[in-house]
Amino acid sequence: MTEIALVVGASGIVGSALTRVLAEHTNWKVAGLSRRPDLAAGIIPVAADLQDPAALASALAGLAPTHLFITTWSRQASE
Repeated sequence: MTEIALVVGASGIVGSALTRVLAEHTNWKVAGLSRRPDLAAGIIPVAADLQDPAALASALAGLAPTHLFITTWSRQASE
């Protein structure tokens, strides 16, 4: 079975570092989800906004990750 990682928030500080580590140090396929993916070579770019369920479902169609890493956050009015 091929391991497939989906890193949500892949263009951020933690997400971009994690995608590189997974791609360079594992045999996994690595997909990186962000609104505007600008990812390293070997990373499958997935462009979607988490606040748009229809676009998210469309972007993830056909991708069957075995592992999910959530490295994103959203600014809140209470901050």
